[in-house]
Amino acid sequence: MNIANYKQIIQDFSGIAYHHPQIMSFGYGDITQLTMDVENNTTANYTKMYVVPGNVNLNQNAIQYNFSIVICDIINADLSNQSDVMSDTLEIVKDIFTILYQSYTASFGGFTNYYEPLWSPPATPFLEAYEDLLGGWALNIVIEQPFDYNTCVLPITGLTMPASVNLVNYKQILSDFAQIAEHHQQVRSYGFGDVSQMTLDNETKISPLYPRVWTVPADAVLAQNEMIYNFQIIVSDIINADLSNQRDVMSDTLEIIKDIFTVLYLSEYESIWGASVNPFLESYETLLGGWTLNLQITQGFDYNRCDLPELPFVIANKRWYELAELWNQISEKWSKV
Repeated sequence: MNIANYKQIIQDFSGIAYHHPQIMSFGYGDITQLTMDVENNTTANYTKMYVVPGNVNLNQNAIQYNFSIVICDIINADLSNQSDVMSDTLEIVKDIFTILYQSYTASFGGFTNYYEPLWSPPATPFLEAYEDLLGGWALNIVIEQPFDYNTCVLPITGLTMPASVNLVNYKQILSDFAQIAEHHQQVRSYGFGDVSQMTLDNETKISPLYPRVWTVPADAVLAQNEMIYNFQIIVSDIINADLSNQRDVMSDTLEIIKDIFTVLYLSEYESIWGASVNPFLESYETLLGGWTLNLQITQGFDYNRCDLPELPFVIANKRWYELAELWNQISEKWSKV
């Protein structure tokens, strides 16, 4: 089975819509843009097919793409055609799933050569929704694609990762994240910190270059015989005001996410499978789009008491006021430094 990138999958959805005789327009993006034809900057024609990005799951040997495929039509003000709209749009939903599942030849689309939909996707109804009085269904579909996480084809050169991570500390992990970003051919800036600082270069105090990789710290779990470090890795790029490059931004930034995960998985770090990647569109002060990788990496840790920089416990059975006096002595000592 061959590989199709995210942009190609969206293009395939567009092709399905174009070749369906009942679908009059197609769109992709945030659900708030559903009633506008973003690419042509006009009011949409109905019946419309609109694709909303969902999570992407990085699983072992496969990637799962989640989409909400909305099929909708206008309901009359007196609701006289409500039953027809709900029936007709559900038929189109069934058609779309059938096309994706039964597409073995070029004349049928050939999609099965690249990916396949998972069974039992729920279709959720809606009535009298959005600015236009719309009704229809949202098909919450999962597209699965094989993926081998091969570093031989990554756009990353000159990267040196630790030969062993058993004694690597948190600062070294962050340094390795920065090194991955710096050696990636598409990434133009990197940062670490609270997400509120992402759109400002902390050192130069100017707007950063894009695409940008930003690391946000999350929980560290002290598990049995190991440490589990959680991070949010945000990869973003600027979306044009007319949203004309939205599909490119979402596809290109997702490819960078996959590259980062692949490097960590194939290094001495162990990236935990099933990592969730969440999309965002038209976000932050700068009009950004991209993905947030919820990353977990593990490190062996044996909780060795002998290695701790702890002084002998010679203060056993001290009362609280005796300990308070000892703390006062420590404070006096440090005040003279």
